[in-house]
Amino acid sequence: MNMKPVLDAVVKLVNTIRSRGLTHRQFRDFLQSVQSEYSDVLYYTKVRWLSAGCVFERVWQLKDGIVSFFHEKQCSAECEMLEDTEWLSDFAFFTDLLCHMNNLNVKMQGKNQFIDDIWAHLKAFKLKLNLFSGQLAKIDLSHFSRLNSIPSVNEEKLKNYEDGLKKLHFEFESRFQDFSAIQTELDIFPCLST
Repeated sequence: MNMKPVLDAVVKLVNTIRSRGLTHRQFRDFLQSVQSEYSDVLYYTKVRWLSAGCVFERVWQLKDGIVSFFHEKQCSAECEMLEDTEWLSDFAFFTDLLCHMNNLNVKMQGKNQFIDDIWAHLKAFKLKLNLFSGQLAKIDLSHFSRLNSIPSVNEEKLKNYEDGLKKLHFEFESRFQDFSAIQTELDIFPCLST
């Protein structure tokens, strides 16, 4: 499960739209003419890794408009990946996953949170990763709405996504193992707040 090729393609697409002033203005005018909910695509910045989720989500929402725009300009090569079901399933999966990760990030940034609150969010997310991989094994895409919207997702791809979620769970386990080691000390916080 490698997100880099998908990220590179999405960034290239966004840069194609935004880097040329005339194309960018025409794209925004096109979105306005089709009464799109969104008026533009977002830039991706490597400094803010969470921006990838926002960029993916926006491109996902605008994918039909992007395809129509480039076909109208007779530049369909610029967006051919948005018409490829195999690539779209990867894009949909990573968009869904990044949205789940962005939700975790927002929960962890809330005001007045103690370390036990953050640890609870991390534990819950690790449980979700197990749930998600188990559901993918059963071809249940209920937590992956964008992926579920792809007409026929290759079962081999679903297996790769399942394996990727298991690897991500392992990464969370290893990166936050210090919290697990002090679990009993963290359990004292809920007792103090009551």
